[in-house]
Amino acid sequence: MTTGLATPARVRERLAASVLGVREFRLLWSAQTVSTIGDQVFPIAATVSVLNAGGSVGELGLVLGARWLAIVVFALVGGVWADRLPRRAVMMAADVFRAATVGVLAVLPFDPPVWLLALLVFLVGSGEAFFRPAETALLPSLLPARRLNAANALISVSYRTAAVVGPGLGGLLVAGFHQVRWAYGLNALTFAVSFLFLLRLREPARKVAHVTVPFVRELREGLGEVRRQPWALGTIVGAALVLMLVIAPENVLLPVIGRRQFGTDAVYATSMALFSLGGVAGALLAIRWRPRRPGRVGWLLGLSFALIPLALTFPVSPWPILAAYLITGLAFEPFSVWWATALQREIPTDRLARVSSVDWMASYALMPLGLALTGPLVEHVGEHAVLGGTIAALALITVLVLRVPGVAEFRNPAPRRP
Repeated sequence: MTTGLATPARVRERLAASVLGVREFRLLWSAQTVSTIGDQVFPIAATVSVLNAGGSVGELGLVLGARWLAIVVFALVGGVWADRLPRRAVMMAADVFRAATVGVLAVLPFDPPVWLLALLVFLVGSGEAFFRPAETALLPSLLPARRLNAANALISVSYRTAAVVGPGLGGLLVAGFHQVRWAYGLNALTFAVSFLFLLRLREPARKVAHVTVPFVRELREGLGEVRRQPWALGTIVGAALVLMLVIAPENVLLPVIGRRQFGTDAVYATSMALFSLGGVAGALLAIRWRPRRPGRVGWLLGLSFALIPLALTFPVSPWPILAAYLITGLAFEPFSVWWATALQREIPTDRLARVSSVDWMASYALMPLGLALTGPLVEHVGEHAVLGGTIAALALITVLVLRVPGVAEFRNPAPRRP
């Protein structure tokens, strides 16, 4: 006997099916999913390459920071061109460029020195700086506004699922088969497959700016739009500080502590996979969970990142570390879904790529600095002091960001009535 009420599982299934029923979104989603698998293989391969070469914590931080530095340098440029040109074309060009760059690492007849690895990581990051703003801005043109939350949640599910598969493949190739070049080759292949999916996608026609419009003027328009949205500006600045003071030290110290304490890279790879696995559950939750104040709920859930430095401070067993990454992934992903949907809802379509690029650039502006400084800080004050500082910074940033008008609702506050 049926009650006539849909279960949560059926609701999620219907929402996902309705979105995947749109051919163009399905192609975009497929391209994003495949390329993400390679994206997650790449940093594991790069990290193991540095450690195998005898690189220090500081050198590892510099190599990992090269990707974020490239995003900072090129994100605004990528956003302007994604608003000038067909966004599909920008994404396809980025895929070709990244496939060629990573392919170099796959065919090198020698192990790359740290400086060359950092350079190639920088180039891969520059391609990402063009791809991501175009992807974010393309989505609203493929779906009606009422389906954006479900679409963003499904993209997050696929992103996190691919991020589980990616580290698993990366760990298998570099730890199980001792073939770092195979990992790079797989990464290049995924970018090529993404290109083929995008090749079949038909982007709806839209009015684009003429290239005769001054570049600086278009850049100012994007920055001006962010200033007109204090909730967006506050969130972007807060995210930049969290990435530098919390995420960066965790990213550098996890593989170092894991290898030193447990004698294997498996803790690092498995932690990344479990973070993504938790993200899958969090994204599915976000399909149905739409709180009245998503910004407030999202930032409070982000306090779960404090679990990671706690586990790394007392690494008596890998299990607390693995559990911390799983829980944090689950708590963080709804924030990501709500944030993407808010940008697509509140920002004018003709400026969305530029605002998205400002988000990418500003959010990651301080990440390379955090990665580069983690090694020297550990040498001067010790691992425990650095990890404790990340917890204090996370709490303070969360309190301050939630005081910015509109952050709690992810929209500009309504004007007060006289």
